[in-house]
Amino acid sequence: SSGINAEWPLRPGGPRKRLKFRSYKPQDDSLQGQQIDPAVASSIESTVSGIVEQAKNRPTDIDLNTLAPRKANWDLKRDVEKKLGKLEKRTKRAMAEMIREKLRADKDISQLPGTQEDAEDSD
Repeated sequence: SSGINAEWPLRPGGPRKRLKFRSYKPQDDSLQGQQIDPAVASSIESTVSGIVEQAKNRPTDIDLNTLAPRKANWDLKRDVEKKLGKLEKRTKRAMAEMIREKLRADKDISQLPGTQEDAEDSD
């Protein structure tokens, strides 16, 4: 037995750290006290039985609509939805602009000579 020290500094003059022998049985008698007891696996029967009991007590009425498979193109609809929203906004804006242009053109025509007389005769 050489009397090996179970503590060593991480840096010279720094804090000392104790050795822990988890899977190694030290040969030196002075280090035998540093060996850690082997880990004991906990029993999972109690955990599993609790989960099983919760599953048994769960209501079994399931909505069949949630179990139905999704349609084949659900992902395409999801991906295209944003683009369609933008396109719809642009379409509405273009239609409004076309209506404005038509109203401007009608206003210009009504200011031509002779068109107002026709409008007064119809009254």
